[in-house]
Amino acid sequence: MTERPMIGMDVGADGEAVIVVVQADGSYRVHADGVCKAIAAELLRGIADRLRAEHGPFPCRPRPTGRQPREDEAADPYAGSLDRERKVWRDGRGDSWDLSLRWADQTDSVWEWHGTTGQFGEPILRCEDGETQPLGTLRAMYGPITPLSGGAA
Repeated sequence: MTERPMIGMDVGADGEAVIVVVQADGSYRVHADGVCKAIAAELLRGIADRLRAEHGPFPCRPRPTGRQPREDEAADPYAGSLDRERKVWRDGRGDSWDLSLRWADQTDSVWEWHGTTGQFGEPILRCEDGETQPLGTLRAMYGPITPLSGGAA
């Protein structure tokens, strides 16, 4: 999204307007002064139904920003790619992670990938105590993580 709010408008025959202002963070305001609230709701419901039908059953993917994340910033989970055959995850920063290995976090807990991915395709690792976390979240909460020997690589 852009930094500017996006504004949509529909003007009726008598000059009434339904205005939707969407901020960059996804929040919005609806202005429907002088318009029957039921008509405004029907208009917005029709727009929502059309957009939902055009979207399809796949997760949303924002447009790539082309900006490399800072080292202290989490990599964008949308920007990663998984090579299941090789068991390698390439994150949004461009770093590659060998998922055939087991990984130790800063508390010496051991994490392993069992082939599952999250909503955005990011690998989900499971700890020996049963906790599961996406790789990016694991790194942010318990990192740094280090590979342990004994993997398939």
